[in-house]
Amino acid sequence: MANRIIHWHHAAPAAGAAKPPALAARALRHGIRTGLAALLLLAALPFWPTAALGAGLFGTVEFKRPLSSLPAWETVRNKNAEEPIFLKEKVFRKGVTWEKFQQEAAGKTGVELLRYVNAFWNRFPYREDKENWGLPDYWAWPNAFLQKSGDCEDYAIIKYFTLKELGVPVEKMRIVVLRDTLRRLPHAVLAVYTDDDILILDNLSNSVLSHTRLRNYSPQFSFNEQGRWAHMKGKKISE
Repeated sequence: MANRIIHWHHAAPAAGAAKPPALAARALRHGIRTGLAALLLLAALPFWPTAALGAGLFGTVEFKRPLSSLPAWETVRNKNAEEPIFLKEKVFRKGVTWEKFQQEAAGKTGVELLRYVNAFWNRFPYREDKENWGLPDYWAWPNAFLQKSGDCEDYAIIKYFTLKELGVPVEKMRIVVLRDTLRRLPHAVLAVYTDDDILILDNLSNSVLSHTRLRNYSPQFSFNEQGRWAHMKGKKISE
C-alpha cells in the first residue's frame, strides 16, 4: 500500500574497532543531543512522512496533509452523492448503461479490469475547462463528465468512482496531480496500488503502466477519500 513504515537503525561497529572510554562518552552525549534534536524537529512538522525515501509514488517521498485543504475534492464528492450515475438504467453512452457496463466488467480482475475502465472513459473527447465551464480550472463530478466530458483530472475522477463502484477499495486508489516534465504541462492521472506495484490510468493512453515506467511524471499531490499527500523528490544518501 501507499503507507510504508520508516525503520531507523544504527550500523554495527566493525570488529576490533572499540572506542576509548572518553571518546565513547562524547559520542554517546552527541548521539543523545542529536536524537533529541531530531525528535523536536519532527514534533514541529505539520505532517509526517508516510513513505521511505525514494520508495513512494513515482519515486517520491510523501507527506500526509489534512483532506480539508482540498475543497474542490469535497465539492466533487458532495455533487457525486447528489447526482449519482451508477444506477442500473443510467446511460453512459449510446447502447451502454451502467448495468451493461457492469456485465462487461464481470469476470475481469486486476490489470484487465483497469484496462477496461481506462479505455472506456478515454473514448470520451478531451475538453478544456475553459471551453466547458469558462474557468481556467474546474473539477467535474461524474454526472458533469457524462454531460460535457472534461480534461485530465476529470478522467481520473470518473475512473476513481467507477472502480470504487466495481469494488476496488478507495485506499488502493489515488488521484494524482502532477507535472509532465516532457511536455512541460500540468497533468492528472489515477494511481491504483497493487501488492507489488502502482499502476497508472492515464487519459493519454489506453495502456495501464507501472509508475516506474513514467519517468517524466513528477507528482505534486495525490488524494482519495481518506487523505491528501504532498510529494517531493528525494535525494539518495551516499553510504
